[in-house]
Amino acid sequence: MCGIAGIVRFDAAPVERATLQRMAAALAHRGPDGEGLHMAGSVGLAHRRLAIIDPAGGHQPLIDRESGLAITYNGEVYNYLEIRQELAEGGFVTNSDTEVVLRAWRRWGPAALDRLRGMFAFALYDPVANKLFLVRDRLGIKPLYYRLNAAGLCFASELGALCVAGSAPTEIDETALSLYLRFGYVPTPLTIYRDVRKLEPGCVLTLDLASGQTTTCRYWRPEARICPRTEPDALTELEGLLRDTVRLYVRSDVPFGCFLSGGVDSSLVTALMGQVLDVPVRSFSIGFAESSHCELPYAQQAADCVGTRHCAAFLDQQLSQSLLPRLAARFGEPFADSSCVPTWYVSRLAAGDVKMVLSGDGADELFAGYQSYLAVRSASSARRDGPIGGLARLFGGAERGGPPPWVREHHIRRDTFAPGEREALTETPAAAVADEGIAHPAELDPVTRCQLRDVGSYLLDDILVKVDRMSMDNSLEVRVPFLDHKLVEFAFSLPLELRLRPVGDAVVAKYLLKRAAARFFPQSFLDRPKWGFGIPIQSWLQGPLQPLVRDLVDSDADRLAPMLVPDVVRRVVRDFYAGRSERVAQVWTLLSWRLWLDAARAPMQPMPGKAAA
Repeated sequence: MCGIAGIVRFDAAPVERATLQRMAAALAHRGPDGEGLHMAGSVGLAHRRLAIIDPAGGHQPLIDRESGLAITYNGEVYNYLEIRQELAEGGFVTNSDTEVVLRAWRRWGPAALDRLRGMFAFALYDPVANKLFLVRDRLGIKPLYYRLNAAGLCFASELGALCVAGSAPTEIDETALSLYLRFGYVPTPLTIYRDVRKLEPGCVLTLDLASGQTTTCRYWRPEARICPRTEPDALTELEGLLRDTVRLYVRSDVPFGCFLSGGVDSSLVTALMGQVLDVPVRSFSIGFAESSHCELPYAQQAADCVGTRHCAAFLDQQLSQSLLPRLAARFGEPFADSSCVPTWYVSRLAAGDVKMVLSGDGADELFAGYQSYLAVRSASSARRDGPIGGLARLFGGAERGGPPPWVREHHIRRDTFAPGEREALTETPAAAVADEGIAHPAELDPVTRCQLRDVGSYLLDDILVKVDRMSMDNSLEVRVPFLDHKLVEFAFSLPLELRLRPVGDAVVAKYLLKRAAARFFPQSFLDRPKWGFGIPIQSWLQGPLQPLVRDLVDSDADRLAPMLVPDVVRRVVRDFYAGRSERVAQVWTLLSWRLWLDAARAPMQPMPGKAAA
């Protein structure tokens, strides 16, 4: 796991070493174990390394002596040993997965991506073809930002590194701001800045240095290809695939463990790790003093069931207040998922003992774990307007009549500000989000459609962003076995009744996954209601975080909310403290916006007691 950055100049002038060094320094938290630069005329590549595989030999950027190909690479390819054997070549100079990716590209070109199982974002420079390739993994687990203009192209793992690469981006994208107010994050491919973009998942951007032209192609996308199968056969296939995936994902040359929240997903990953390794796994959990938000008893129960070496801690809300400005800066753009706070804390807890962990993220989207999927299933059955009537409009915009109400209900649960409220806040028309480029055949059921959309939106731009930034701020690698593309393809081949299964008067979410987990955990553990990984946000805003919010509304208008209407901001905050608890998510979203604005104007400072890399 690492941080990458680079520059291509269109004027053929050499890249300045000092600029590359500044970009690398901005990513030092992602790679405290080493720095590397490679300059080849108008192309410069930078790398910061968190050494997980081949700590002694896997330094980057890596250059292939035979072809001249150069790569700066962030991520892990878990089946690198199998690919290395398939290449059947001698002369490897490292034992790293990076060199395997480089050799595979030399042999197969972009077709090599079809062989890779893992999470990655990398830049590869081909001096013979005079091209630069930017590549992002299938699900977008690893980030990659880029800025393309008349002067050239620059890219980085985080926005902060782009902001030190010469003239910093300053123009805020009004559409991105409107969508942030809706979702609490800026959806791909947008960023909060007009001239910066995120490379979409499963895509390769090719820059021809001779012409300055770019092309982008998609090499993979999630699709639903439902395959009828019996429950016993599906369960056997799932168990084998899970075991094989976890076996690959625990490949490491450094100590590792797992996040254990006490939910079904992380508990199952933990149990499989213990089965594959046949030794006690180190597990980590974070909890709250407020019992309504604390899963520590369930995490301990899971740890006892599978025999982990468990480490748990309570979150200190006073430190959280001082932490929030740092987290706002680390995201590089406004981000309003409050669960970033416990994610940062559990990452810090784990990083004190290990350098890599596995997590259970992604299972809810793949196996239909959210309660909103149950609501969509129920509402679509009760209110469908013909055999496929509403389905044809599922992802349509206003000009095509909009989505049917049972799909709108699924997404509106994540709308922080409704369209009219966004227009009042920004004094501009509320922006609509474009389709994420995921295949949606008309015959698909509405739940599967919502799952696919969530994979390309909420999972991509909220969950994965949160986990990446908070773990990497603590120099910790997080691997997500449920997002192995083979598991994704399997999950979207399952009939709906193996994801949401009617049992008596109830519908069981993540049915097949819970069947797999029943091998390790009692049914009472599996049947308890789902918890979110959030903070007791309302009591915190009314308590220790109130000074931050008061500062938000007491500031002068210029500092209060550039691009937002100050009176509307103040009214939302006033309503919340007057007892309108439904405003809580809106207040947090506005606070996160303001904290990001302040952070964007100031350099990142290390946390007290944590040495700068």
